[in-house]
Amino acid sequence: MRRPTAATPRTFLAAAAVAMAAGCHASRGGSAVQGDLTVSHAVVPVPASRAEASVFMVIENRSGERVTLAGGTSPDAESVRLDRDIGGQMQTVPGIEIPAGGRLRLVPGSYHLMLVNAGKALAVGDTVTLHLSFEPNGALTVRAPLLTYTDAISDLPMR
Repeated sequence: MRRPTAATPRTFLAAAAVAMAAGCHASRGGSAVQGDLTVSHAVVPVPASRAEASVFMVIENRSGERVTLAGGTSPDAESVRLDRDIGGQMQTVPGIEIPAGGRLRLVPGSYHLMLVNAGKALAVGDTVTLHLSFEPNGALTVRAPLLTYTDAISDLPMR
């Protein structure tokens, strides 16, 4: 009969890594990379109507120069606006600067994209295609899934 042995530090670390991996999951949002620009966590909370739908994401600028998110288009909406939430009031902005080596968070209560007049009713499980434009020159396309509001914001890095 074999006697049980004490767990070694190596065994303990391996078990801890497996347990942590089981509790973690990748972002459900869309992602894309173009040159020094990376988009992650791109999501659209299901809107109450076709008139407007918020789009949230994180954009990283790994270049040594600042860039500006200048706008966007989508085949799934009449237009895409850049908005900023200031005390609960939406203000359209012409562009959003992303510093060299910096990150822009498009999140609730701050900057975000707004789909205007979706071509069809949007539902959980649908995907929206966004073509983002950056100045001085650059473009990136990302596909963002539609999720419930809770699911959409649960993976967003808010800070």
